[in-house]
Amino acid sequence: MTTYIETIRLENGHFQLLDLHSQRMSATIGEAFGHATEVPDIEAALRAVGSVPSNGTYKCRIVYDSGIREIEFLPYEPRIVKSLRAVAADPRLDYHLKSSDRSTLTALAAQRGNCDEVIITRDGFITDTPYTNLLLHGRDGIYTPRRPLLRGVMRQHLLNEGLIKEADLTLADLAPDNPLGITLVTLINAMLPPATAPVIPIDKIQLH
Repeated sequence: MTTYIETIRLENGHFQLLDLHSQRMSATIGEAFGHATEVPDIEAALRAVGSVPSNGTYKCRIVYDSGIREIEFLPYEPRIVKSLRAVAADPRLDYHLKSSDRSTLTALAAQRGNCDEVIITRDGFITDTPYTNLLLHGRDGIYTPRRPLLRGVMRQHLLNEGLIKEADLTLADLAPDNPLGITLVTLINAMLPPATAPVIPIDKIQLH
């Protein structure tokens, strides 16, 4: 049976964006197993764990299918990412549910060459990196691809707060003198809020 993942940031004993994680788990279980399936209560499951780290930043990883199968806490050290390479995915690539099977994304990441990570395009449009959503900083605001591979909870939080806006973005929007005035790309996910996320100048992105 396919399993799915929620990765929750635990900051000094406080779980971050828990409502959005719960909403995504509910939507995933409904789509994968039927809307009549009872959805586990993430908050209750985390309380039942007992000892939760109270200091520092931890990655809380929940593995589930129709029910929660595993919860683990791992000290979090972000990867250092300073350069990106654009790679094209098969247009049929579908990762809109956060499956534990990441084999296709891993194969794309292996094409990074001498860069630290890849930006994945699909049907000519910018989507994500294998582990993060993207924020593109332009002269009139901060954009995120309208067609991500995965609609991450941090991305959704920033959209809900009106701090970013969706746009159809292509590699032309990362070229020098691009029409939106984009100069920087930030890599965000549930573990990487914008204040601590890697920021990549567009001249550190290989487009071809």
